[in-house]
Amino acid sequence: MRDLQKELTKTRLKEAAIACFVESGYLATAVTDITRTAGATRATFYLHYKTKAEVVDALLDELDVVYAEPFSRFAAVLVEPSLDSFRGWLREIVKIWETTRDISIVVSEAAGVEKEIGDRRARSFEFETDRIAKALSATGRWTPKQARIRALLIFSQLGSLFMQWSTPDSDLDAEEAVDVMAAMWMAALATENFH
Repeated sequence: MRDLQKELTKTRLKEAAIACFVESGYLATAVTDITRTAGATRATFYLHYKTKAEVVDALLDELDVVYAEPFSRFAAVLVEPSLDSFRGWLREIVKIWETTRDISIVVSEAAGVEKEIGDRRARSFEFETDRIAKALSATGRWTPKQARIRALLIFSQLGSLFMQWSTPDSDLDAEEAVDVMAAMWMAALATENFH
């Protein structure tokens, strides 16, 4: 029972932190803002988290879980790429991103001011880029160096699109973005253009 109560309190603090970060921004949010929103004390906050950055680190753990399976499947999509397979995968990722948008924005803001969060995001980018590059290289159509360039471009485009959608006044059409990106990825993976 005590462990359940601890988890509920930790979750309440995390949800309050997200609400505060979204409303005021990561940098402008103080621990007292989080505790006030959660209806908790500073002592309770520090019992569960050492810093605001530790809350964001926990949010990153959640994002890692949510995106792990679709990103691991992306390697299979790359083995036999097609417009339809790219569109399907991108639509799934866009839907997931729509549900994690606020957390993703918070993480981006925190990464700009918290070194450990920025370093963790950089490691995650490297991990996913390496996974894409290995999948491309394994097809035998590209050298590891050629595969790496394509992986960097593919993953960077996806990240840039999410950053654009993160702005409050973004009017980007998701379906058009999926179509354009799928076509760009197909062009990047057209081996006859590069050999």
